[in-house]
Amino acid sequence: MDLRPFMQGVAAALGPALRAFFLTAATMSLLAVVLAGSSYAIAADGSALRGALAAIVALALSAVLGFTLSWKRALGAGVLQVVRSKRLGGMLVTAVFERLLGVSDQAEAGARGGRVAQAVEGVPINEAVKRLRLAVIHRVQAAPRGGGLRGLLRRKIEAQLLKTIEALTLARFRNEAHQKGGIDLVKVRDELAQGVDDLVTDEIEGTLLVTTLLLVGAAAAASLGAAAGIQDIPL
Repeated sequence: MDLRPFMQGVAAALGPALRAFFLTAATMSLLAVVLAGSSYAIAADGSALRGALAAIVALALSAVLGFTLSWKRALGAGVLQVVRSKRLGGMLVTAVFERLLGVSDQAEAGARGGRVAQAVEGVPINEAVKRLRLAVIHRVQAAPRGGGLRGLLRRKIEAQLLKTIEALTLARFRNEAHQKGGIDLVKVRDELAQGVDDLVTDEIEGTLLVTTLLLVGAAAAASLGAAAGIQDIPL
């Protein structure tokens, strides 16, 4: 299928992704200053050297965790732009399933004849999962190369979206296999293609919230904990 609209949508997501990166980095920089000051006050206890050491540790920890959070939020913002604003997630689902099925028409699964029957129907779920993984890998490898930092960010956004779609698809596979003893891949594809944008939006927003809370909390706890430990160093 023609994926040019999808690729254009991913390219348009670079702006929101970069804005999210720099906004998060700026916010984490402010947090780093606050943590450095607090760490200095805790560790110094009459020794400027201890205070300075604690402040440096807080800045280093905040820099590492801040970059990690900024990158993750940039990817998340890019994916959200693709699925929430552009509504292009269904196109990627269809492309992955075309590779998995080996066909692109819209007929019922049972009416597709030997190709789909051999590729999907009656195949154990482990085999279906393996075929899905290979289809996703093929799509990742098919992404255009080059483009410097913007090209790297574009590929990472698509890879993150593929990862989320794969997880949602696997959940549907297991549900179908549990309820019906087999997987109607055409049905799964059609239902996912229609609702994947909202599903991915919910998944990404929830993940970003949890990740933000964990990394901000980790920066604060590690910095202040290190300051408390440095306070006991005889400097």
